[in-house]
Amino acid sequence: MRKERKLMNLAKRIRARRETLELTQEQLATATGLSPQYISLIEQDKRVPSVSSLARFADELEVTVDYLITGKEAVISDTIPAIRADGKLTIDAKKALISTVREFYRSKEGR
Repeated sequence: MRKERKLMNLAKRIRARRETLELTQEQLATATGLSPQYISLIEQDKRVPSVSSLARFADELEVTVDYLITGKEAVISDTIPAIRADGKLTIDAKKALISTVREFYRSKEGR
């Protein structure tokens, strides 16, 4: 029973995060290399994503795998959306900042 609840929460977190970023299932599918139908089934809690799919979701949804599984937030889930939401930054500046933030977190994880 507890495992089922965690998976249901995982499905809800993926969908909620996708919607927060204003991504369609099709856009997320393209970005992750998964099919829109598969993403739909995951969000409906009818399929369980593999570890590699979770990693793809986390990268594209700008959160950690830990967040998707447990709901514990990480700084990166707040930083990148804030950059995207800033109306004063150009698209090029946003891309550069997001790239820098992602690289920082990747280098931090490698320690």
